[in-house]
Amino acid sequence: MTDMWFSSDLHLGHKFVASMRGFDDPDEHDEVILSNFENTIGPDDVLWILGDLSSGAHRAEERALGLIAERLGGVVKHLVPGNHDSCHPMYRHAYKRQRRFLEVFDSVQAFQRMKWDDEDVYLSHFPRPGQDHPGMESRFDDLRLRVPLLIHGHLHSQFPMTGPGQVDVGVEAWGLKPAPRELVQLKLWESLSEKI
Repeated sequence: MTDMWFSSDLHLGHKFVASMRGFDDPDEHDEVILSNFENTIGPDDVLWILGDLSSGAHRAEERALGLIAERLGGVVKHLVPGNHDSCHPMYRHAYKRQRRFLEVFDSVQAFQRMKWDDEDVYLSHFPRPGQDHPGMESRFDDLRLRVPLLIHGHLHSQFPMTGPGQVDVGVEAWGLKPAPRELVQLKLWESLSEKI
């Protein structure tokens, strides 16, 4: 049976983010994340990554794409790019990079709509407008979706639920592992009834 997984903000090779996550060595950080993915996701499963594969620098991005292709080769992979991915349409030359990302991912799109229990659920790198990293003014609000049910990344949250009808699938919120659809969906429904 095919399972569906979600993740975001891998930031492979990103020294600053690796140190925020408690790693002195970015290579060790990357190995932990990639091993967690390899040991969790089956070869016929589907993985949605909601952006920020690396730091965004060209060399780091190429390295991250190579690692994902090598380590998750048999997995069906979809990318909803983030602000650190050069194929995001927020960048003027994103169309020039899209072909490279499609060598690794089965699809690349700015956002995606799904149907869960007859409800429209959207996937985006960004949370709703007005939310950003703690203590930071909200950026990219013009690119954010205003929808009732949203699966996102970007915030580097410690906990999955970030607002009513909103769940962060960034690796911090899920123990540096991908999140299974069943748990993401459960957290999404819980977020509608809990005060966050």
